[in-house]
Amino acid sequence: MKGGAAADSDEEGRPSLVGQVLAGRYRIGKQLGSGGMGAVYLAEHVHMRKVVAVKVLHREMTYMPEVVARFEREAVAAGRIEHPHVAAATDFGRLEDGAFYLVLEYVEGKSLRELLDEGGPLAPEVAAHIAEQIADALSAAHAAGIVHRDLKPDNVMLIQRDADSHFVKVLDFGIAKIELGGTQSQLTQMGSVFGTPEYMAPEQASGTPVDARADLYTLGIILYEMLTGRTPFAADDLVVILTRQMTAEPALLPPEIDPSLAALVMHLLVKDPDQRPQTAGEVLARIQAFGPITMGSTPLVQSAPLTPSPHTTQLSDSGSPSLGEVAYGETVLSLSGDELSRLSASKAGAKPKGPISQLLGPLFAHAPILGKPVNVGGQAVPMWAIGAAGVTLSALLFFVAFAVLVASGVSSSNPNPAASGSAGKDAAPADDLSLLTKRAHAGDREAIGKLQLRPDAQRSASEWRALAHGQIVVGNGKQGLIGYKKALNLEPALADDAELTRDVRTLALASATTLDALELALAHLGTRGADLVYDVWSRTRSSKDSQEVARAAKGVLDGSAIRLKASPALLIYLDLGKAKGCPGYKLLLPRATQSADARSASKLKSLTGRRGCGFLSLSDCYSCLRSGDALEQAVKAAEGRPAPSFE
Repeated sequence: MKGGAAADSDEEGRPSLVGQVLAGRYRIGKQLGSGGMGAVYLAEHVHMRKVVAVKVLHREMTYMPEVVARFEREAVAAGRIEHPHVAAATDFGRLEDGAFYLVLEYVEGKSLRELLDEGGPLAPEVAAHIAEQIADALSAAHAAGIVHRDLKPDNVMLIQRDADSHFVKVLDFGIAKIELGGTQSQLTQMGSVFGTPEYMAPEQASGTPVDARADLYTLGIILYEMLTGRTPFAADDLVVILTRQMTAEPALLPPEIDPSLAALVMHLLVKDPDQRPQTAGEVLARIQAFGPITMGSTPLVQSAPLTPSPHTTQLSDSGSPSLGEVAYGETVLSLSGDELSRLSASKAGAKPKGPISQLLGPLFAHAPILGKPVNVGGQAVPMWAIGAAGVTLSALLFFVAFAVLVASGVSSSNPNPAASGSAGKDAAPADDLSLLTKRAHAGDREAIGKLQLRPDAQRSASEWRALAHGQIVVGNGKQGLIGYKKALNLEPALADDAELTRDVRTLALASATTLDALELALAHLGTRGADLVYDVWSRTRSSKDSQEVARAAKGVLDGSAIRLKASPALLIYLDLGKAKGCPGYKLLLPRATQSADARSASKLKSLTGRRGCGFLSLSDCYSCLRSGDALEQAVKAAEGRPAPSFE
């Protein structure tokens, strides 16, 4: 490191490199960014006068072999891929003070993340154009034996190139998987999960080895987000995201999206890698074969995130499709399927969306009564939805006119309800609320309907809990889970509520609600929730009638998300299931003695057998466990600790 005056410190107190000349040829101009591992600088090659970006690993990071290996990995990956859509690496080395540096092509533009945050969904032809370039870059990377593994909008830069304002540069191969001379460089232990959860392939989320097809799944996630403004499995909880990546199906794209493009997205998001497109070249060819891609008469670039419309599969709080869709014809407005139960998804006070808003929207401001909730069959339904149910266009307009007249009359006769002491019909009187909550908890449909009239924001955790249990009593399991989730968000201590746990377990054992229930358990019930997942799998694995439930529970049990919530006893059970060979089991025996319970007893006892290997399976598979009494102590300890019970 040479030249330059004494450097100032950066925000973390480390000496800044601004003004210095690195490796005798890179003059540091300014710092572009800094993180826990290193800093990025804008620099100029002193001889070639070429602007570059220089990454410098913080000196303290050089003592961590895995960090250095990942830094080298990025250099090797970026250096091996020569492609116009990949930011190239041009130099790599070590400074006099021991710090490593990496010189990269300087890319000045806007990340795809910034573009999505600014403008919401992209026009389909823009999204396809960006995806085509990403697929082209992946094709080159995969041909060089490199799997990116952390592709996401933050790592896709968009620059101006000639007339193209969306020219793609793929960045950051820091956790790439690289094949070197027929072998794969491996930095992390089997079962480790790394990357960005919202963009992980299911096999990556479960901690199993991945190949190039994992990048294609991630491209599907990015393309889905570009078309809708949201990722398909978004959630606030890391465990929920990982679980959805492994088990949930994405909501369908809006029907306005070009069918060929929508079909490609859904093909990329198939859980089984063998059922996805197999190469980036195949994806690239399919995009190039589309021809002009449009979105009907909708704007080419939408200015806000996608709002669920009557033509869009609605998403409930659990992220799965809700009860149904409202289908509108040209002159007749009708309800498909379950009639008014589908209208219950429309919240009290909500304004109409989609084609119907063109009719009711201008009047809504003058007649807020249209959003007033009406109790129909124990469900709170906005008045506009009742008017839209199965009526002709002329009848709808008559209904609207009548509502406006009623609104005018209400307004003139009582311009200030609050002043007259009226609390309105949205809220139950305080002295009746306790009784109403008890009735709703018992499954009284009328009480459930009345309690639902209260604005969501005003409901207490006890009200949500009562609504949740009541909905389950009357057979609305999905709505019950949503209610319990709301209650737990307001009062996390409800995770210890025995009735809540029983309800969640009951719904987990029902195939229609298995995934939603397991997701709630894992996200909100702590170690008890993780134990519940095991219990559901254990109870259903041998039943021919419950194989769908067993497969779903096993998928969650085998994933990495459960390890974030598992107790020591469940963790040792999971680790015993993945251990390989005698040495692997021997390493686990001290933990088993300390933590294992009855769930691990049978596995540990199987290790005491002295046959099963070698000629005619007569040899001892686990001879390394025979010295000392560690195995005997582990078996005894596991048998002496009962497994958690949910009966």
